[in-house]
Amino acid sequence: MNDHKKEETMLPDWMCSGETYVPSKDKEAFLTKSTKSVLSVLAKMRFYEGKDGKFSATPSLKLFYTLLYIVLTACSGNYLFTLIMCAAVTVRLAFFSAKAIRQILRGTAGAVLFSILILLPSVFMGTPQTLMNITSRVYVSVTLVGILSSGTSWNKLTGSMRTFRLPSIFIFTLDITLKYISVLGEICAAILTSVRLRSVGKNPQKEKALSGVLGISFLKSGEMAEEMHAAMCCRGFTGEYKKKQKYTLCAADIFSTFIMAGCIVLFWYLNRKI
Repeated sequence: MNDHKKEETMLPDWMCSGETYVPSKDKEAFLTKSTKSVLSVLAKMRFYEGKDGKFSATPSLKLFYTLLYIVLTACSGNYLFTLIMCAAVTVRLAFFSAKAIRQILRGTAGAVLFSILILLPSVFMGTPQTLMNITSRVYVSVTLVGILSSGTSWNKLTGSMRTFRLPSIFIFTLDITLKYISVLGEICAAILTSVRLRSVGKNPQKEKALSGVLGISFLKSGEMAEEMHAAMCCRGFTGEYKKKQKYTLCAADIFSTFIMAGCIVLFWYLNRKI
């Protein structure tokens, strides 16, 4: 019995040695860039949900005067009217938060730079005023759309489209498409993150990882489509967008109407002799 207690257990040498496995380095540019691009799209989708301001006008009126200002700016033959619209849009933009301003100007800067690259040959052909005229109109139009998206919740914006008698199938397709792009983007971001965490060593067949991500996203989209159809059937949705709230005139609507009328008068006054 005592001999049994005195026995010592010896560990083998391979269990006492440290871990010497070093995985080979592999470039993760594909996973990193894919994740960043998906997350950037999701950030924009969340931003485009929008928030209604405290003194915000009716969504249908905001949609109407946004389209009206864009049409007037595009049809104006007097460059002074375009400059006035640029100043007015910039002043309106100053009422937003810093984060919203950065998001709006980021989209505006891309559109303006693209128009500059397209119209840059006109500077060397002796018509630099064309570059200034077009880029100013692009700035006004894209910034107005960004202001509308940032200052209006998405569900109210789609609901206001029925005021202009747009087909329900068009509103339904637009609404569901944008919402499910955000949902599928979140799923793709989660899949890319899991693939990156489970990747050990070098993967010479990255096309299989890409096909796997696309395949899982396709299957998930099919499942979500079936679940959405079942939920719509359970709730009795027939494809018609009905507005339950009655229209009530507020001070913001009256103020916006006066601004709209002043803009139309200014457009007529500056373009009457052209």
